[in-house]
Amino acid sequence: MGEKYLMRKRIIYLLILLCLVFCLPVNTLWAEDTDEQTLSMLQGYEAFRNEDWVSALFFLRKAVGYGAASEEAWYLLILSEMYSQEYASAIQDCQYYMTHYPEGEFYPLVEYQYGRALYSSGRYQDAISQFSDFCHTYPESAFYPSAIFYIAESFFNEYNYASAKVLYQRLVDEFPLGERTPEAEERLLAISQAEREEKLLYLLRVTGEEYLAAKEDYEKQLRKYQSEDSMGLQDQLSKSFSDIQEMRATVDVLQGQNAAQARRIAELEDENERLQISAGEARRIAADIATAGAIASEEKTEEPAPTEKSGYPDVVLEEGVLGTITRYPELEALREKADELQRLLEERSLGGEK
Repeated sequence: MGEKYLMRKRIIYLLILLCLVFCLPVNTLWAEDTDEQTLSMLQGYEAFRNEDWVSALFFLRKAVGYGAASEEAWYLLILSEMYSQEYASAIQDCQYYMTHYPEGEFYPLVEYQYGRALYSSGRYQDAISQFSDFCHTYPESAFYPSAIFYIAESFFNEYNYASAKVLYQRLVDEFPLGERTPEAEERLLAISQAEREEKLLYLLRVTGEEYLAAKEDYEKQLRKYQSEDSMGLQDQLSKSFSDIQEMRATVDVLQGQNAAQARRIAELEDENERLQISAGEARRIAADIATAGAIASEEKTEEPAPTEKSGYPDVVLEEGVLGTITRYPELEALREKADELQRLLEERSLGGEK
């Protein structure tokens, strides 16, 4: 607390003690038959003056417990409870005083202490209501700035910074030299910092939400692309598998064709061998015929002696060195076979080139 507040508290204590001294009869203060209530009150006042709050609470409660206690005793008891931080007891005693002493001298002070007790108990809405009534009823009170400060503090503790800021600013503007003004200025700085932090948090939240939305969209698109790629790969695999199956079928067909061609080649080779044998036989027969033609030419003028028929059919030969075979069925057959063989060989040659 500030020095001014401590000075004012000491003045209040002094005034209360002077009031008690001048209000109570001398014989009551110093008479030997001082009763227990008066003695407890005096001991309570002394403990309060010495700021011995435990003793003050003990004696003052004892004094008011006899009944018909003075307003001063109740007010000092409430102050002692506030200094001892016994706020629940202070609230009860304030309510008792305001009920039984509605026209009491300390009524405004008790109302103020009642608001403080509510605030200190964490009942901020009740404190706001109580201090608002106090400010409306006692606008000239010395505790008016302090009441405004407690209203602002109640709003501040409930995170209602906008309302608290207005009241703190009012204290700074209207009571620049007030005891609560430095605290109000500190609160204004704290509220400004909180507002900046709130804006920053808002921006971070908005940015975070945008980031999450973008991330979710990206992951969604990625899953879509992966699904499409997977489907495309499956289609490609299916097509490749079909192509492989077709190629295998084509290979099987080609292998079958190669096997057939191999068999055909083997057949042609056998046929060629037979034709070569037949050609050799044909050449031998042709040689025999040529020889026979030469002999026949030499014996043209002579009568042919009757001979046995040869195994060859009759032939007609024309003139020439060796003679030309005009009619010989076996040679014609051999010639046709040779032509057929030549054609097959040419087909085989063409098939190998392909």
